[in-house]
Amino acid sequence: MIDSKLFLDKNKTVMFGIFENPDKFLDTVSKVHQKGAQIIDCYTPFPMHGIDKAMGLKRSLLPIGAFICGCLGFLTAAALESYTMHFDWPMIIGNKPTIGVSYVPVLFETTVLFTAFGLAILFFTRSKMLHGKMPSERIDFRQTDDRMVIAIATDNNAVDKNELSNMLFSGGAVLVKERTNNGYEDFTEVEIKSAN
Repeated sequence: MIDSKLFLDKNKTVMFGIFENPDKFLDTVSKVHQKGAQIIDCYTPFPMHGIDKAMGLKRSLLPIGAFICGCLGFLTAAALESYTMHFDWPMIIGNKPTIGVSYVPVLFETTVLFTAFGLAILFFTRSKMLHGKMPSERIDFRQTDDRMVIAIATDNNAVDKNELSNMLFSGGAVLVKERTNNGYEDFTEVEIKSAN
């Protein structure tokens, strides 16, 4: 449901561009994607309209999951009401049929309930944001406050590291870092350049 390439592997060499201006950040993400570099993920302190298109991500399949959860809720409510009114406790109220308009409120509410909870469970499970999980990366202490970060895999030879860092700085990055790792849990951050 979420693009499988959005996984920050601890064994990859990753370059991080840290931005303060959201417009420049979005423009640079689009340019990096057009250049052919593999964007692993973008970290922003607020939702940014158009970031998924700039990263080249496919449309999410979560709406299909929501529809399936809603259908499951509708069928559960219909089965519960039919069983209750026909087999468990049959009643004729006001000489009206047992199947009718009286089913609508319960069908609607159960459909909404299953859709809401099902979509929340699907989203948190698929994006691996389960309760108690520690964040995978802490690139900059202000990344959840007012800075945006782009993570780019530099293991492939599509883009040169110096060319990529120059592209990030010319796009408005205030800092570019590189993380190298040989399979160990802790990583080393080497500052490539400073904007000053």
